Amino acid sequence: MIDPAELIDGLIATLRDIPELVAEVYGDDRRIYAYHDQFPQKSSLLAAIHEMPAPAIMAAWQGTQPGSFGGMDVWKHSVTLYLRAGESLPGDPPTFYYRLFRLITKGVPASLGVPMLNATVHPSCYPMDLPLIQRQTDAEGLDYFEVPLTFTEIGDD
Repeated sequence: MIDPAELIDGLIATLRDIPELVAEVYGDDRRIYAYHDQFPQKSSLLAAIHEMPAPAIMAAWQGTQPGSFGGMDVWKHSVTLYLRAGESLPGDPPTFYYRLFRLITKGVPASLGVPMLNATVHPSCYPMDLPLIQRQTDAEGLDYFEVPLTFTEIGDD
């Protein structure tokens, strides 16, 4: 089984390699970042979501479960991307989350030359499964969106 922190770091590096996605977060690739659990400094994902800058994308590991792929037993890693919109000005089209989701799935990392749905973000994992996007609400009642991703290991490292 791979170290999920390596998977998260590979995902972040790949997302930061999509120029249009970086442009959506005000051109600052540090706004696309990982949340790695570290007790006690980072022990509340809910607090980290609430403290996200706007706009930003944060990735967090949710867990690993057994699965099967082609008749083999494999590990499936669950990662969630948390999306926070930037400030909208009067007259701006309401398309920020749509654009982010499209770039997360269809954006092309400059170094890979293939869309994210076909990109390998860790050498021991297949590209991500087809994701969904869903609305969530934080503790302050502010909406954000999350994109759960699943990565299936190739064999068992």
